[in-house]
Amino acid sequence: MLLLVFDSSFMKTWFYVFAWWSLIFIFDSLNFRLKNTSPLFRAPKKFVFMAFISVFVWLIFELFNLRLQNWSYHDLPASLPIRWTGYFFAFATVVPALVELSELFLKIFKDKSWADCEFVKKESFLNGSLVVGILSLGLCLVFPRLFFPLIWLGFIFLLEPINFRLNNDSLYSDLEKGWWGRIFSWMAAGFAAGILWELLNFWSNSRWEYTLPYLNFGRIFQMPVFGYGGFLPFALEVFALWNLIQFFEKKINQSRLLQFISIIVILGLYAWIFHLMDVFTVK
Repeated sequence: MLLLVFDSSFMKTWFYVFAWWSLIFIFDSLNFRLKNTSPLFRAPKKFVFMAFISVFVWLIFELFNLRLQNWSYHDLPASLPIRWTGYFFAFATVVPALVELSELFLKIFKDKSWADCEFVKKESFLNGSLVVGILSLGLCLVFPRLFFPLIWLGFIFLLEPINFRLNNDSLYSDLEKGWWGRIFSWMAAGFAAGILWELLNFWSNSRWEYTLPYLNFGRIFQMPVFGYGGFLPFALEVFALWNLIQFFEKKINQSRLLQFISIIVILGLYAWIFHLMDVFTVK
């Protein structure tokens, strides 16, 4: 922060990355002090994997943004290796930040429960949820100016029935048991992270800017005020994606060859989407 105050060009470019990783480690230490455990302390290797695959999770939304054009990046480093390194370490914060914050908020919301929702396990509900998810994501691609908000909802409806059927950690299984604690904690994490994302972005030279087809007013930092509502369901989408990825990770880890192939494919995917961002999203 001191370097930012003294107008360091290096820190103004890299402030977001340094600030977010500092916050993640602070959140982890708070979790450890409160519960004698934390994501990093429990499983350091899993934490590193979480950061690595966090890039994949966010790049899904970058692919959709190629069509939606809701945000753009400005004043990034001209050097491709430096710029792509920035992409990687910035996007690697998304899942760890939400996991850490959700654990902190779970201390508040852990006892939130209501009546069991037995209908969740019905095939008609699960199939209907899949259809809603597919339609939501399809509509935001076909009619992006009208349905762009559905990008922040579609993956919940699409992936939660899959997680439920695979017996992964699932918000639908929580609803079936009548427990809302984890849902509230992840939504609170999304809102808190959203405010921090926008605050840190505001103070960075290398930054993103939102331009929405409508509701594009009342900005707080670089985000229109209504945009902050999207951080709540976005966190639930990240929860669903993260738990589905962990399911496949366990399958892949049974074979070293599959591990090697998966890493090569994922790194190739990162490079491809980074290139698309350079062409279409970076201004």
